[in-house]
Amino acid sequence: MSDVAGAGKQLGPQGSEHSLRQLTPLLVWAVVFCDIGTSVYYVPGILYERVGDVAPFFVWIGLAGFILLAMKYVEICWRTPDGGGVVSIANKAFTPMVGAIGGLLISIGYFLTSAISSVSGIHYMASVWPILDEHVVAMAAATLILLAIINTIGIRESATLALVMAVSAFVVNLAVSAWVLLRMGEVETETIRQTVALAEGLDRQTFLVGFSTAWLAFSGLESISQLSPAMRTPLAKTAGKGMKLVVITMLVTSPVLTLLAVALLPAELKLLNSERFISEIGGLYGGWPMKLAVVVTGSALLLLAANTAIIGCYHVFLSLAEKGFMPSTIAARNRYFGTPQIAILVATLVPILVIWVAGGNMQTLAGLYAFGLLGAFLLSSAGLDVLRWRDAQRGLKFWLGVFTTLMVLVAWLVTLRIEGDATLYGTILVGLGLVLAVGTRRKWFADWLYNMPLLARIFPRRVERAEEALEHAEQLEILSLTQAESVAQLYPSSTMIAMRTANPGLISEAIAREKGRGGRTLYVLYVEERTGLFVRDWSWQPTAEGIDALRSAVQAAEAEGLTLIPVWTVSYNAVEGILRAAEALGVTAIMIGATQRSAIYHLLRGHVLAGLTKRLPPGIRLLIYG
Repeated sequence: MSDVAGAGKQLGPQGSEHSLRQLTPLLVWAVVFCDIGTSVYYVPGILYERVGDVAPFFVWIGLAGFILLAMKYVEICWRTPDGGGVVSIANKAFTPMVGAIGGLLISIGYFLTSAISSVSGIHYMASVWPILDEHVVAMAAATLILLAIINTIGIRESATLALVMAVSAFVVNLAVSAWVLLRMGEVETETIRQTVALAEGLDRQTFLVGFSTAWLAFSGLESISQLSPAMRTPLAKTAGKGMKLVVITMLVTSPVLTLLAVALLPAELKLLNSERFISEIGGLYGGWPMKLAVVVTGSALLLLAANTAIIGCYHVFLSLAEKGFMPSTIAARNRYFGTPQIAILVATLVPILVIWVAGGNMQTLAGLYAFGLLGAFLLSSAGLDVLRWRDAQRGLKFWLGVFTTLMVLVAWLVTLRIEGDATLYGTILVGLGLVLAVGTRRKWFADWLYNMPLLARIFPRRVERAEEALEHAEQLEILSLTQAESVAQLYPSSTMIAMRTANPGLISEAIAREKGRGGRTLYVLYVEERTGLFVRDWSWQPTAEGIDALRSAVQAAEAEGLTLIPVWTVSYNAVEGILRAAEALGVTAIMIGATQRSAIYHLLRGHVLAGLTKRLPPGIRLLIYG
């Protein structure tokens, strides 16, 4: 085996990039719309409480800034193919510390996305089940706790699920707009005309407040920059087409629904139910069925946005930890599921604390949301301007980019001025984060922690065990799938074993099968499953679980005089990884052990046996041991 796997020490993205880049432009649209599309459910009410009936005007004004910023985020995608968004772009344009500040700002944005989405989702459900109005804070917190548990188990953030939810919500929103427009009479038409005319008498203070708040209508735009590692290549083409779909769908939903809701809902209804304008306008003109359709699709989309925010937030934490700005402890993985449980816990507890402190008040949440969101927008936009300047770009695109940055800057400065409490809380959060970042970077906390008597005794023993494990791991030569494919013709086999844990019985059965067919080689595959859409494949290496499973197979095969080739790959879906490997290696049979996982695990992570049964190509048999 050593002559085959001598090149197998360096495992990189070459064997996994195809697997992880599963997002087409349509799926990119779906994932981003599941985030940005949720703003239509709560922003009209927030704007109405701040500027009154002139609120729709500011959504239309915000569209100009949204389109300009969207163009810049497409470029950010291909400039940062490994993802990272504002962290990566600010790091490239300025300094690592500025990148860390960007990470802290976008973390606040993610915290508030989770908070405001969960609270808004409960408000929408309460429009059908009023009893929930009395328990908004508790229900929102319970929802986030449930999402934390699900993410710790390791839910596979399905782009297909996002597509179904995005299409459903988009269709329902279009249906609401169309139905209201069809049922409008002369009175409603005149009311809308008068609402539009209100923009003529705006004073400067109202304009600045409305302009800065309207950016919330397009929050979620930053999520596309986190999807770069999962997009099909070429990135510029995929991101560009996906963003065009986002812009089009936002153009035909957010401004229209805001105008109809603000203009046509009775004043008393708007005052009492500002958190759920869309379901109220749907119910007013389409009755209970349309109201229910809005509640079901809207609350589901809001729940998905909260989950995406948790995933995005903990990936920012991991990125900051990799760069030395957060303790490595935050990246600690769950021993059973391989998920970053500490990062997930922090990404969940902070939004719950924010909801509790704010008492579930949407205006308070919106203020803090704008602080983090606009700050991250500003660093992303300004960072791209700097990179364009360095590339000697001085044309129209550059100056439009500078204009966009100035628009965001004005909106952020206004937010800092009018959102006193939000500015204070946001500054405290960023300040604490910077202390943690600088202290971690300069080893302040490490020196203090590891000088504590307890850790001073434990740490050397852990280092010794880690070094021993590394020595054992180095004794096993593992091939990436690309490397294994390159030697498949020299070492042909009809059988491939897909393993999750050590399984001596499965190995014995596979050896007997291959020997019975006159074969002398056996492939054993371990798929490192990467849950979520915010993937960064190049940094993945085999886990201890994978190494142990492959080592047990090698030892069993050597005892039987058979050449066993251990192969490792990474995928967003274990089934996809297994089938891709079977095709690449040219085997005619896949052998797996009978699952011992629970039904809940299979619900969240997917059932490998069921998936293989459905997708197995002709000419390849599936053999199940046990």
